[in-house]
Amino acid sequence: MTCHFVRWTGTEALPDLQRLPDALIAAAQELPVWRRERYLKSRALLAEMMFYFFGYPVLPAITLSPDERPHFIDPHLPDFSLAYAGNTLAILLSEEGKVGIDIEIVHLRPTHVASSHTQTPAETAWINAQSDPLEAATQLCTLRQAITKISDPEFSHGDNLRLHPASGRLRSSYFPSLEAISDIDGYLAWACARTPTINHLMTWHYQGNGVMHKTGEIIQQQRQSRSYIKLTSHVAEKVPSA
Repeated sequence: MTCHFVRWTGTEALPDLQRLPDALIAAAQELPVWRRERYLKSRALLAEMMFYFFGYPVLPAITLSPDERPHFIDPHLPDFSLAYAGNTLAILLSEEGKVGIDIEIVHLRPTHVASSHTQTPAETAWINAQSDPLEAATQLCTLRQAITKISDPEFSHGDNLRLHPASGRLRSSYFPSLEAISDIDGYLAWACARTPTINHLMTWHYQGNGVMHKTGEIIQQQRQSRSYIKLTSHVAEKVPSA
C-alpha cells in the first residue's frame, strides 16, 4: 500500500482554509497566535491531501489519543503523522497501518541531537564512521522520533528500541513488524516509519492553491542516495524445541 509524504515550505501567514470545517477554525481561535498558525496550516495541508488522494471535499473529524497524537475519529480512514522544522511542514499519510514522521534541520541543533537519547554502541560506531557524524546523528534522531510517533514514547527508548543502521535493522519490543527510512534532502533530514512495512513511498511538494508536485518515489529496497537509510524490524529467532 502506498504512503504519501508531502512537504510544504511556506511563509504566508495563513493558507486557504476552504476545506476545513467551521468548527475546527473556530476552535483554533482559542489557541495562542503561534500555535494557531501552525495548527491551521497543518490541518489545511492534511485537508488538501485528503481531497487530492481520496476525494474528501472537507477534512474529516479529528480527535486526540491519550498521548495527544491526532488521528481521524473514523477508524476506517487513513492514518497520518505531522512534523515541523522551521517553516517546513511535513505530513505522512497511509491507508493501512500506522505511520510516524519526523524532520530536522541538519546542523541546527547539535546539542539536542546528541542528548536526545543514550546511543547504543552500534549507533555510536556507525555515526563515528560516517563522513559527517553530526548529519548521521541527526538522521538517527529523526528515525527514533518517527518511530516514537507510532508507539507509546516509553517504548521508544533504551532496550525497547534499538537501531542498527550498519546492518539495516531495528529491534522494537512494541512493534515486531516495522520499517523506517530516512534521507537527507538539502538542509533537511527526514524519516518515515510505518507498520508493518514501507513498500511504496511517494514524495510530494505542496505549492499552495491546491497544487501538488510529485518529487520522487521509493519502492521496496531501492536505494535513493548515499545518505539513504532503511531499517527493518528484526525479531530474534526462536530456538527450535527438541
